[in-house]
Amino acid sequence: MQHSFDGFSFGFIGLGLIGGSLAKAMRAHFPDCRIIAYNRREEPRILAKKEGVADVVCDKIDDSFSECDYIFLCTPVQYNEQYLELLKPVMKKNCILTDAGSVKGNIHRAAKRCGLQAQFIGGHPMAGSEKTGYENSSANLCEKAIYAITPTPLSPPERVEEYRLLIEEIGAVPIILSAEEHDRAVAGISHLPHLVAASMVELVKEQDSDRNFMKQMAAGGFKDITRIASSSPQMWEQIAMANGDEICRMLELYTEKLQTIKEQIRSGDGEAIRRLFESGGAYRNSIT
Repeated sequence: MQHSFDGFSFGFIGLGLIGGSLAKAMRAHFPDCRIIAYNRREEPRILAKKEGVADVVCDKIDDSFSECDYIFLCTPVQYNEQYLELLKPVMKKNCILTDAGSVKGNIHRAAKRCGLQAQFIGGHPMAGSEKTGYENSSANLCEKAIYAITPTPLSPPERVEEYRLLIEEIGAVPIILSAEEHDRAVAGISHLPHLVAASMVELVKEQDSDRNFMKQMAAGGFKDITRIASSSPQMWEQIAMANGDEICRMLELYTEKLQTIKEQIRSGDGEAIRRLFESGGAYRNSIT
């Protein structure tokens, strides 16, 4: 089933890497759509208008968004919530409000508090870059990337299906799951690895000698596993606070696993270490 979204109006709150990339993808795939965008900083607004990505740019939330069929909240996770109350009075009744945050529980709870569950469908494109900002955004950023869709209990099934088709048509791979399932999954496959990478770099920094031999000898393995430690500190502070319960659960399980590995090495159980790499390697190789 194909669905043309040409002629739709899309609103974007935030024109950073993700908001800019989604807006560019909508423009590329649906040339006749209309895009209304808000951004706090002026430079991305000017660029989006100059490049023909946005038809209308705003420096505040106003009636410009009343025509939107979809509005994407693309600000940092702890800021998205404040826009629910600002948008509620101006949104038309059949507008779908969504977000692009990497934590879903907080925004779902906020939508429930605001009485917007029937119009809200959570979203999270599993795409990104160490580079941030509209200037690094790309219409291709989400192509072939998993795009999580998290409906509320009151999301109309036909609108969930429409949203799924929208995400499919811009080249991403939609999966539908609950907010709870999403936050548990990303705690394991995204949030924990970022914290492990950052803490590993911090450990090496603290344990290195005055002559910095660890730093000088750091090669492929260390660089590969710690690349994500260079991600935005502000963003990861917000993510850690927003998904704290699930991250702490994963940290406890990981700490237990590390303790087991330490005991196996200390007791000379080489077979257990071999099995760890066999099992871990097989599972890693199954991830496409």
